[in-house]
Amino acid sequence: MDTDARNQFDRTAASYAVSRAHSNSRSLALLKEFAGDRQYRLAIDIATGPGFAAFALADQCDEMIATDISRGMLEQVNKLAFARSIENVERSFADAHALPFRDASSDLITCRTAPHHFASIPTFLSEVRRVLVRSGVFLMVDTTTSELELPRIWHQNMEWRRDRSHVAAPPPSAWRREFVQAGFRVVEEQLTTVDMEFNDWVLRSNTPEEEIEAMRSEWKNIDEKISLEYNVKEYANGDYSFSWPVILLKGVIR
Repeated sequence: MDTDARNQFDRTAASYAVSRAHSNSRSLALLKEFAGDRQYRLAIDIATGPGFAAFALADQCDEMIATDISRGMLEQVNKLAFARSIENVERSFADAHALPFRDASSDLITCRTAPHHFASIPTFLSEVRRVLVRSGVFLMVDTTTSELELPRIWHQNMEWRRDRSHVAAPPPSAWRREFVQAGFRVVEEQLTTVDMEFNDWVLRSNTPEEEIEAMRSEWKNIDEKISLEYNVKEYANGDYSFSWPVILLKGVIR
């Protein structure tokens, strides 16, 4: 279990619960589309955060288990489920690298906006494959990054400086390879973006003020190729808007 990640999300759970980037992004609608009109018996949402993915799909599931390593996040799940009158979402303290569920026990597994914090993508995917039934569906949504070296290195550096629990966001080609190597076949894929603003982005993660100022200075002198890749725009008040690429993959067991 990654103690740094757990502590970070315990500290920032309330901020993520009201984050527009997490609660209203295009990826939630796409997740619903990729789930189709199928009714699922048991679903597990890995690294659920405040539970937005679990809530979006709960009406298609007899039972949805929202899991996380952060008890602070699970408290937000409880509060939001009550506020939304959602009664079939349970909470479970669980590490994505060692899921506390039986082999072939779930027919839907989801994970949204979390794997870039995981210490081992192969271990995470291996656990998903173990728990998923043979006819099951795996839906994964996460921030991805550029296939180009300069924007990719800059992006990963900024994410890590903003939040030390960030590990890596693989580019789309790497995600496809990871799925295949884990024993999945990608049956649907979609690339989209999540649109954000710098001040909100660093506030949500409680980034130290000295790091924020250093990053802001670097953004002011950003390379044009990087700016174009992530649609970086500076506002008159010194804030910035930008778009991170997001990948959605639907996998089934090969």
